Amino acid sequence: MSEAAAFDALAREFFSVWFRFHPDAALQAGVGDFGSLLPAQSDDDHAALASWLETLIVALEELNYAALDGARQIDLELMFSLARVEHRDLLEHDWRHRDPLRFLPLEEIHRLTLLRPQGMRDALASLLGAVPEHLRLAIAQLMPMAELVPPVLAVAAGEQAEQGRTYLRELARSRWLRNHCHGCAELESLAEQAGDALAGYAAALRRSILPRAAGAAGCGSAYLRFLLRHRHLLDIDPEACAPLLEELAERCDAELAQAGAPTQSAHAPQGAAVREVVRDTCRSMAERLQARQLVTLPQARLRIGGGPVCPLPRTGRTDYVLDLHSAEGRLYLADGNDCSAHPHPVDLRLRCLSQGWGGDHLFAFSGGMQARSVSRRLAAGATLADGWTLYLDAHLFADGDPDEWRAALRRRRHAINAASADLALHSGIIDARAASTRLQGAVTEAGAGDGATSELARLVQHPGDALAAVLGWQLLEAARARYEAGPPPAAVRIFHDRLLSQGPIPLSLALRQVYGEDFWGQVRQTLPEAAAPTHHHIPDDGA
Repeated sequence: MSEAAAFDALAREFFSVWFRFHPDAALQAGVGDFGSLLPAQSDDDHAALASWLETLIVALEELNYAALDGARQIDLELMFSLARVEHRDLLEHDWRHRDPLRFLPLEEIHRLTLLRPQGMRDALASLLGAVPEHLRLAIAQLMPMAELVPPVLAVAAGEQAEQGRTYLRELARSRWLRNHCHGCAELESLAEQAGDALAGYAAALRRSILPRAAGAAGCGSAYLRFLLRHRHLLDIDPEACAPLLEELAERCDAELAQAGAPTQSAHAPQGAAVREVVRDTCRSMAERLQARQLVTLPQARLRIGGGPVCPLPRTGRTDYVLDLHSAEGRLYLADGNDCSAHPHPVDLRLRCLSQGWGGDHLFAFSGGMQARSVSRRLAAGATLADGWTLYLDAHLFADGDPDEWRAALRRRRHAINAASADLALHSGIIDARAASTRLQGAVTEAGAGDGATSELARLVQHPGDALAAVLGWQLLEAARARYEAGPPPAAVRIFHDRLLSQGPIPLSLALRQVYGEDFWGQVRQTLPEAAAPTHHHIPDDGA
């Protein structure tokens, strides 16, 4: 068997097993075959997962990396990243004893309805029917070690559980569901039972978990460095990034001071007109990108759709879903969204840009099917995907409307502040209370729709992601400067197209694939205390 065939067989096994343990990740990647399952939580299941991951890691390491083509090399590194991080997390940070948010099935149900796979009705009924027992076992997992639970996660889980009851009731009674499913009377009954279970879960968290919750919100410097290396493929000392974040914050504050106050423009239209406003806004953002020739827009339809309000911590109550079967994307707006999360029309334009033609939709369709491989859809691509949003803001709005420029600056200042809190919290410099205070100011200034509790919960759940986004932005700036300093380059649009065609993967992989190791080696030296380049798939000492 050739090395490519051996890798393909291993990849098929990888995802068939991975998705059985992570059905929520399957739906996030656009795979609906596992939509009727909830994540495994028993000791036997987790022991089996840990054992399988050990075997998988060895098998991945034994593959001849050099014998694979570039696309498979990227997929191999991404699969290794998933397995490596998951294995260590199981051994050292078992989420079942410290993260009550991860037991909530709301995002999985939301994703299932967005994806609308064949057999959605039966899958939804299965999920709803399993919720009461799933949450009963969740409390049984959390109770013995409640002291390990960070208080912010207990608070955030209680809030989402209470909001989830309303969401399930609205979903089961919605005209939308009746248009897509038969037998809604049974679904409504199951949704009521699941909603009661969510209310009971919230009450149990308040009564039995939160009074004892005293877990550390930060993961520690060593684990943060591990995540940057193996999740985001940045082999750096995270604490060395503090001066860079301070410099970026000072620079952004100076630009904000020069930008002045925003004009008193009318608020975005309310109520029934919102979908049409968003549709027009997305269209105008596409036209602007084409006019500026910053990037080639894909030939893929972007639809605007809606549904019940899901209590997910997403700014502006919007979401994006990739439909692989019809080769189109859909920007989801929660029903009743009156744009209250966008107090100024400019904020709505920035949101449409980052989730539409300038962001999620662009990444989904810029590179063809190769860039939409399952491993790339699951990648921790904050350095490229989130870094691109900050980078694009800087290059699209700098010489345009003053209000747009100020809003883009506020968004970058928010990202810098979140990265600073991310670094300080997980390095042990500040505690959760101080991080919340720091984030509250950033949320208010950025005009974001999320509260500081949701922001902090994301930082606790995903260490290093906020920091990786800002580092990715800076790496994109450095890569462009290196590109323009070389032999007579092609248009900057070509530079962007080549990077984005790899999909939303870690930026280091995209740069290595498109421009080679030497180019990436020079770009990465702009990072604080950058070490010698290494291939991610080569075993290390476990640091």
